[in-house]
Parts: sequence; structure tokens; C-alpha cells
Amino acid sequence: MKLFGSFSSPYVRRVAITLRFYGLEHELQKLTPFGEEKEFLRKINPLGRVPVLQLDDGECISESHVIIEYLDSLVDEDQRLTPVSGKARREVLSLAGVASATADKLVTILYEYHFRPREIVYKPWIKMCEQQVEDGFIWLNSKLRPGSFFGDELTQADISAAVFWRFAGEKRPEFCKRMKCDNLQSLSNRLEQNDAFKQTRSEGPLPKELELGLRADRVVT
Repeated sequence: MKLFGSFSSPYVRRVAITLRFYGLEHELQKLTPFGEEKEFLRKINPLGRVPVLQLDDGECISESHVIIEYLDSLVDEDQRLTPVSGKARREVLSLAGVASATADKLVTILYEYHFRPREIVYKPWIKMCEQQVEDGFIWLNSKLRPGSFFGDELTQADISAAVFWRFAGEKRPEFCKRMKCDNLQSLSNRLEQNDAFKQTRSEGPLPKELELGLRADRVVT
């Protein structure tokens, strides 16, 4: 299998961590969904987004939650980071889903500032997204028990929450400090000592000069 993306993306990173937890052999092809690399990405994902997982037969799977669902199918049920069925499955999916959606809003804010001229950034939209980020992380923080969401059992909810919280802390450190999510911070600190997390550390911020990489016929005015 081949994973396309880079660890600067938390969505790529949670897939890479899951691959490592499952002991699944794979190759990482580093790229970002910007500039010239965008055109290549469109050939394997019509949205030109990462992550993309290419299987040995050439089939490509996109969107991190869909990729993780596929990876779960490759291991025994008792190994899976997401339970197979029932309330336990719904709980893990709900927690991981909120973590991912919270990160989506954070990325929206980052892109707004990164790609839009500062004088036309729409502040009411930013304020609403920031409130959603705050609400999401504080809710996740309130659900954490000592150790993880489900006691001593590590699940995809823990991995996803830790990865997205780490990403938020790297991009908006002061904003995250004000939320006082001590439980999330403790979870992140502990999991970052795991080999799967150490091997997938972020490779740094996006270069400031990055362009959107849109083709002329796709530009919307």
C-alpha cells in the first residue's frame, strides 16, 4: 500500500498512526495538495485532497475516516481500534467524528488567514468557527476519563483526538491554552511518546508562499 500526503496534515497523520498500530506495511509518498502536486492528486482523488491510500492493485481510497474503516477490515476484530458494532462502536465513532469536525473548523480558519488577503478576511465567520473549535475541544476534554476515553482501552477516538489536539496546539498555541483542556493535553503528551506517534511527527508549517494551485478554468470569480 502507498499513502499519499505528509504528516503536516493531521488527517494523513491519523491514518499513518493507524497503519503503524496495525503493523500494516506501507510506503509514504510525501506531497501536499497545493501547487503543481495538486494536478497529480486530482488523478487519484477528484477533490485533490490528502490523504489517499493506494492499494496494491491500484485502487485508491480517499478521506481519512473511509481509509481507517478499510484498515479496520484488514485486522482481527479484537485488534480493531474501532469496535465492530453496538453502542461501543457508536461512541468511538461519535468522539472521533467530533474531533475531526473540530479540526475541520480550525483548518478553515487557518486557510482563511493563509490564502485570503488580511484586509478582506471576514471576521464574523472566523469568530463563529473559533467558537465551534472551542466547543468541540472542550466537549472532548469533558469526556476523557483518566488515561483515555474508555479507561485503559485505546481506541480510534483517543488517537484522533490526540492528533487533532496536537495539530491545534502547534497552529494556535495561545488559543488552545485559553481553552484549558488539560485532559486532552495529558492524552496528547502520553500518546506522543508512542513509537507510532514519534514516527509521524509534523514536518513543519506550510510555506507562506504556497499558492492554491487552481487551474485557470476552475477559478471562480
